[in-house]
Amino acid sequence: MRILARLFGNEWRDISTAPHRRTLELAVIDSGVHAAEAPCIRNADGWIDATTMRPVQIRATHWRYWNPDLNFRACC
Repeated sequence: MRILARLFGNEWRDISTAPHRRTLELAVIDSGVHAAEAPCIRNADGWIDATTMRPVQIRATHWRYWNPDLNFRACC
């Protein structure tokens, strides 16, 4: 699993490096990982829920690119 995360570049990064206008998964990492319930987008005013486009109040410490569950299926 760790190899797949590195392959797709989806490890947790410091919140100060979060890009604007991208769908991201946010987390607070302290004694464990507490991920936000929904994907979020960073804008000039803070964070918005990517599904509802409403502002959210979160004090995230880390982010990674949002990857919805991928279903790998054979074509044949």
